[in-house]
Amino acid sequence: MATWLFLFLSLFSAFSPIGASTDSVWTVDIATSLWRHGSTNLDDFADRMNGDGFYAAMCVSPEGALSDSRQKNCRGHLYNWFPVGGPILTAPLVLATVGVGRILGPARFGFPVYGENLRIFLAGDADRAHGFIEKIDASLILGATSVVVFFIASLFLNVRRAAMLTLIFGLATSAYSIAGRALWQHTPSMFLLSVIILMLLKAEKRPALAAWAGIPVALSYTVRPTDSLFVAIFTIYVAVRHRACLVRYLLAALPIAVAFLAYNFSIYHSPFAPYYQNSLDGIYPSNWLKAAKGLAGNLVSPSRGLFVYTPVFLFSVWSMWKRMWQSALSNWLGSLAAMHAIAIGLYTYCWWAGHCYGPRFFTDLTPVFVLFLIPFFANWAQLSRYTRTAFVICVLVGLGIHLRGGWSTAVYAWNVTPANVDQFPERAWDWSDPQFLR
Repeated sequence: MATWLFLFLSLFSAFSPIGASTDSVWTVDIATSLWRHGSTNLDDFADRMNGDGFYAAMCVSPEGALSDSRQKNCRGHLYNWFPVGGPILTAPLVLATVGVGRILGPARFGFPVYGENLRIFLAGDADRAHGFIEKIDASLILGATSVVVFFIASLFLNVRRAAMLTLIFGLATSAYSIAGRALWQHTPSMFLLSVIILMLLKAEKRPALAAWAGIPVALSYTVRPTDSLFVAIFTIYVAVRHRACLVRYLLAALPIAVAFLAYNFSIYHSPFAPYYQNSLDGIYPSNWLKAAKGLAGNLVSPSRGLFVYTPVFLFSVWSMWKRMWQSALSNWLGSLAAMHAIAIGLYTYCWWAGHCYGPRFFTDLTPVFVLFLIPFFANWAQLSRYTRTAFVICVLVGLGIHLRGGWSTAVYAWNVTPANVDQFPERAWDWSDPQFLR
């Protein structure tokens, strides 16, 4: 069953027409640079950066200082603004995909190829085909994450019900409409979180796995700064529940932490890249009202609200509140979800998550919300008819909404028409023009 789920969800996502490479725009080029030079700098791609207005790029001097990235002649090296962990972790997959394209390209023997992006990909131009490559590889990671979710669900449900829950995860949530569209930070973050949960649940019978969980926990922070919550929550969990494994857990994480710090010092002369130094300004009392609006926007606004786009997660919240999912990790995961919601509310500078589709900032936590639906599947026959009906309706609504993220260009045009949402974020609250109905 796991193999069939991987194939179906990966292929369905990959063949969905929409790719959404924005913040991840340099991921493929970083992989190329690693292959060519063993470096993450993007000097070879300065011309394309210039054409793209140097979006998501920065110029770093030999002294580690940032200069204006919007200049073609950088005194130093050009680097991606966003975290390096995701591009490095996905580089082997990206390079393998590029290699497959180059092998298949000359072997087409005159068969027709439909789609400009596919033609460019098969011609071996990875730079121009980066969006297509990202969508393929993001879909593969979505499929792999779905398999991990299936294995977790199978610890509590029979195979059929675990598969149904996995399909909800892979099609009716932001796992599909965000993580499966491009190699966002959320894509590897979501995979690593699923692996951590599986390892720690299995550690109840095989304690050694708790120690090895230090590896994906440490990697998660290199992928996305808000994954510092993963580090805090799961480290405390191991210290409380698997104290005998704590030292080995920390030792497993240590090489990754050392490599991460060494990389940053070598480029920025600082333990953290500039992206990690962004302020959660909502933590200050003067910004609490803005933070509350940001949290509300991420939960219930018509164009960014988690419960609007994935209404079945209201059942997840009920499950958390009532402690319906009985597992060693459930209370800790509920706390993680609450802390994550607060953290993204504190990011008042851009609570609407820029140009994207739906509740992007909650994408990382999608496995957590889905797994809190386990009690409803486990006790389906005991639920009232009204509860079952409401549950199914919520799933179908979410399915319809998230499928639009993979099939409709109109929903992405919402970000810039009739006005740029980055300049007019109040548009996210406009019920007369919700993004998913474009």
